[in-house]
Amino acid sequence: MTAPALEIMELTAGYGEVPIVRDFSTALPPGSITTLIGGNGAGKSTLLRAIYGTNRIFAGHIVFDGEEIERLAPWARLELGIGFVPQGRCNFPLMSVAENLKMGGYSLAAGERREAIERVVETFPMLRQKWSVPAGNLSGGEQQILETAMVLETDPALLLLDEPSLGLSPKMQNEVFAAVRRIAASGVTVLIVEQNVHGALIISDRAIVMELGRKFLEGPAVAVRNDPRIREAYLGGNIKEVATG
Repeated sequence: MTAPALEIMELTAGYGEVPIVRDFSTALPPGSITTLIGGNGAGKSTLLRAIYGTNRIFAGHIVFDGEEIERLAPWARLELGIGFVPQGRCNFPLMSVAENLKMGGYSLAAGERREAIERVVETFPMLRQKWSVPAGNLSGGEQQILETAMVLETDPALLLLDEPSLGLSPKMQNEVFAAVRRIAASGVTVLIVEQNVHGALIISDRAIVMELGRKFLEGPAVAVRNDPRIREAYLGGNIKEVATG
C-alpha cells in the first residue's frame, strides 16, 4: 500500500490564542488533486497556512514524506518539497516575467535556476511569449500562472493553492484548472482551496468539506459533488449528477 504524500492527524491550528481549525485529520494520496470546500471562515486557508507553517499549531501532527513537520519553519518545509501559492497577487509587478522567474528560483544555484526556469517555461509556454512584459501588465490568469510557476521552480512534491481562480474570467479559470491538471499529472500532489467549487471538483480526485473549522465530509470528488447537501449548499442545487463508473 502506497504511503500518503501528506498525513494530518487531529490538527488544531489558528492565530494568536484563537484556534480556527479543530481536530482535523486526513491523508492525501501521492499525485492526487484534493479540493477543500467550505464557506467563508470555514478554516480552509488556515489549514493551508498550517501545513506551510505560517500560523500557530495548538495540537496534532503533520507528516510529509514520512517526517513530522509541524515544528519546522516554513523555509525548512520548502526545502523538504512543499510549495505554497497564497491567495491574491504575490509577484513583483514592476519586474518582467523573466525577472520574476529568476526571483522564484532565488534559493537555487545558478545552474539549477536556469534548468528550473526552462522546465516551468516548457510547462507554461505563455511565460516565454510574455518574457519581457512586466508582471503587473499580465492578465489576472497569466499572473496566477506566473506565480504558480515561480513556486514550481523549487520542484515541490506537494503544492498548496489558495483560490487560484479568484477574480478570473471563465476562460482564464479554465486555463488555470488545466494547469493544475498538468502539474498533478507530473506527479505533484495538489491541495487546493477554490471558490469555483464546480470547476475544482471536475479536476479533483478527492474533496474535503469543512464547516466551522472541522471536517464535515470527505471522499472521492464525484461522490462529494453528487451529495445532495453539497449540491444544494455549494453548487446551486441544479448540477446534474456525474456517473461514478
